[in-house]
Amino acid sequence: MKIKLENVSKSLNFKEHFNAKSETLHLLNGINFELDDGENLAILGQSGSGKSTLAKLISFSEPKSGGKIYINNEEITDKNDLKKDIRYILQNQKQALNPALKVKTAIAHVRSYLKLGFSKNELKELLANLNLKDEILEKYPSQLSGGEATRVGILLALLSKPKILICDEITSGLDNETKQKIINLLLSLDEKISIIFITHDILSAKMIAKKVLIIESGKQMAFDKFDDLVSQNVLKKYLNAAKFYDDKL
Repeated sequence: MKIKLENVSKSLNFKEHFNAKSETLHLLNGINFELDDGENLAILGQSGSGKSTLAKLISFSEPKSGGKIYINNEEITDKNDLKKDIRYILQNQKQALNPALKVKTAIAHVRSYLKLGFSKNELKELLANLNLKDEILEKYPSQLSGGEATRVGILLALLSKPKILICDEITSGLDNETKQKIINLLLSLDEKISIIFITHDILSAKMIAKKVLIIESGKQMAFDKFDDLVSQNVLKKYLNAAKFYDDKL
């Protein structure tokens, strides 16, 4: 599935108090990129740069304020046609899961909401591929580790066999070993699935994608191949630990 953003923006109108004049807050402005089938993208930026806002626009969780979004060369205005094809995994999946629902109930809700027809064998195979034991189905979110919760989030997203998987800071807060397992898992997915990996961790992002979009204060600063941006020394300021720059990039 091809996706293209053309001058996409997001803004909010607000008043400081009831009698004040309405003002406009620009969250995103002038975002442009294009991905082919099965092509991965890393979106980098500091906290508050607008990465999660962009994720919501790409997943059609929120309406854009301006610009156009194309899927397979067709401008999209109705998100309902894409709720199975574009799946969004939220940051801190443990908190994103309904605390009152066991994992098996969450699966049932997704199945009903999206009108999915997967079999028990397909679910078992997906659990195995995600290195999740059957016992996980009886657990509540509070009983899951951070890594388990992330994998459950990926499970819920993959049940609909999406074409685009948006991962919003899903490795944030995980230890290095668990983070690497999640990255390896994403890399093992069907090559026809495009992964949009949103993060502030450039080293993890480089493992996932060949292309990178950099956002700063809601504005697009760069969109290019990783290697080209490295050679231009554009990425150095976005590193968490600058000492790793020469060795790992």
